[in-house]
Amino acid sequence: MFWSCEEIVVQQDNLLDPGNPEYDPPVITFVSGPGGGETISTSEATFSWEGNDLVSEYRTKINNDPWGDWADHTSITLQYLDEGGYTFSIQGRYTTEDTSAVISNNFSVDAVQGPALMFYPRANFSSVGSNVTFQVLAEEVTSLTAAQFNVTFDPSKLEIVSVTQGSLLQINGESIFSTEFDNQAGSLSVITAALGGDLPSVDGTGVLLELVLSVKATGTSNLEFDGTELLRDPDNNNISISEAVNGVVISE
Repeated sequence: MFWSCEEIVVQQDNLLDPGNPEYDPPVITFVSGPGGGETISTSEATFSWEGNDLVSEYRTKINNDPWGDWADHTSITLQYLDEGGYTFSIQGRYTTEDTSAVISNNFSVDAVQGPALMFYPRANFSSVGSNVTFQVLAEEVTSLTAAQFNVTFDPSKLEIVSVTQGSLLQINGESIFSTEFDNQAGSLSVITAALGGDLPSVDGTGVLLELVLSVKATGTSNLEFDGTELLRDPDNNNISISEAVNGVVISE
């Protein structure tokens, strides 16, 4: 009897097998989008990316928020971005669940040029029956002593729970803070001013009030300044407002 000494060759054609000498780990790169510490002047940012041939899914996150679900899309538009700095991160994976390194881009948003009034955050994402909290900010003001404004909203979708004074105009522990709201009409009126000392005023950005609302229905609900808002300096002169940034509640 004769035995063959032929070498047995094992085919290794699975490119997803890390044991294959031709295996390449998943790699992803940004194609477009703000990064490198860039400052953008809008409240939206669009990113696109790509992976090597076998990358099938990606997930994304912003700052320290939880990762989103894995999906096969290769672009995203971030909306309702507030002023400040952001880190946008992406990770890719193969069908075998081998994952790529996380890549990130840093950027900043400076979309509002003061003096301005604005809701912070621009958007609250919520569900029916829960409460959401907004602040109304005076943004990049100089010599601000008083503010007056009206806000309207859809009373079938939102209801005011509370309105609390912010710290900006409480300069010497004395201030005016007068509010009136009507949950039937969907309206809020605010007058606030600094008192005490000689010609009290503030510079910069700060909180005029905190607003808590209850979400009553699904859909998109806007909180809108009605166009009559006023800012005043210590001599009761008008401070020109460059922009009034509305808020939005998005409920599912």
